[in-house]
Amino acid sequence: MRTQFAIWAGKIAGKISKMIGFGGSTIPGVIARIVDGAFLRHLRRNAKTIIYITGTNGKTTTTNLIAKILETSGKTVIANREGANMVTGISATIVRNAPLLGVSLHDVAVIEVDEASLPRALSECQPDYLIVTNFFRDQLDRYGEIDMLIQKMITSLQSTKVKLILNADDPFVHRFAALPIEKLYIGMSENACQFPSYKMGESKFCPNCMNELSYRYVHFGQLGHYECSCGFSRPHPDFSAEKVYQNDKGIHLLSDREYYQTTLKGLYNAYNVLFAISICKTLGVESNVIRTGLLTYQLLAGRMQEFIIDHVSWKLNLVKNPAGGNLTLAEFMRTKEEKQLIFCLNDLLADGEDISWIWDIDMEMANQEEVKFFIASGKRAHDAALRMKYSGIPTEKIVIIPDLKEAVLEARRNGLPTNIMATYTCLSPIGALLRGETGKEKVYRRFHFWGLTLRNRG
Repeated sequence: MRTQFAIWAGKIAGKISKMIGFGGSTIPGVIARIVDGAFLRHLRRNAKTIIYITGTNGKTTTTNLIAKILETSGKTVIANREGANMVTGISATIVRNAPLLGVSLHDVAVIEVDEASLPRALSECQPDYLIVTNFFRDQLDRYGEIDMLIQKMITSLQSTKVKLILNADDPFVHRFAALPIEKLYIGMSENACQFPSYKMGESKFCPNCMNELSYRYVHFGQLGHYECSCGFSRPHPDFSAEKVYQNDKGIHLLSDREYYQTTLKGLYNAYNVLFAISICKTLGVESNVIRTGLLTYQLLAGRMQEFIIDHVSWKLNLVKNPAGGNLTLAEFMRTKEEKQLIFCLNDLLADGEDISWIWDIDMEMANQEEVKFFIASGKRAHDAALRMKYSGIPTEKIVIIPDLKEAVLEARRNGLPTNIMATYTCLSPIGALLRGETGKEKVYRRFHFWGLTLRNRG
């Protein structure tokens, strides 16, 4: 009966939250867990098969790709598609999908899980499969050092019977190989893809002996074909991509001699596609159904999302750590056309209050003649501008406009193809503005901050 009360309380709280304008994405889970402290255990009652997806980058996209393919195959799916990935957000997903009375049993639950929340999620409900995408440096205030985070995750898996699907190309992820449980690996073949390159990378040291890893081939960051004299080396993948390329229609991928296509943009999404293919094949989904699911998948808001404004292309992408920033910039710099960059930086709880990660972005790669304007926006616009300045970008190219709407208006007046890097709490407002809420022209006055142009409304 407590479970039923928790569901009712969560549903009521969610309705009230939406009515007063708070959205209500996690409130149902918060209230349900107050009534039932281990509410997540009920996920097992809601799904025959449970898949968790965790890692630094790619969780939300991988989750939604898998859910789409499984639905295309005719399975009923429960998923936290919006990316609410802590235990409260996952609990809210259960509440929203639960009927007022009884139990609604789905074929599969596809659940994105925050890395730091994984131990708690495992303690309440063990999945059948766990996908680990990759590990890159993230906000230290939320996760701490990568080594500590990974060890906590491995420890939480010690007594489980979860089947792991791991990224063979990431030596950080390969540390999970020590677990005495079943594992499958995905990976990219050498020369499968010419990923955009950038200078800054992650640690490339062996976790066993701490000597520097030897790389036969590097895809990006620390991902590639690696080995160490002590015997630690990249495992042979069970699911491999032999060829990956991108054109204006999206990503094309040859995996185990089978061709797949998706409308996703950004070559790094090839890993997300490969994870989706691997788990769906493991669950018995046929290749032609996987192809249909990939082709009909709709891009998520803020994931290399493209808008056309005044006949000019604008691209919006979520950036929350150095790896995401570097990959976004590398994609942005693939063409030599004249363009501009907007960096929208907030430091609210959802963004991560520690913004020191922006100094690990290879902003220097954007310091090119074809990038005509750099606009720093958001609550921490001055910090974003300072990072730009110290990357060598001429100060006359940098404009600080903290207000997101005014930043979009300024960029629109420039009339150039625009790339926007946005942290979590900037993403939705920017998306709304790009969908047409640009407003009227404003009049500005200028003054200066550390040699950088700062504009406010006059």
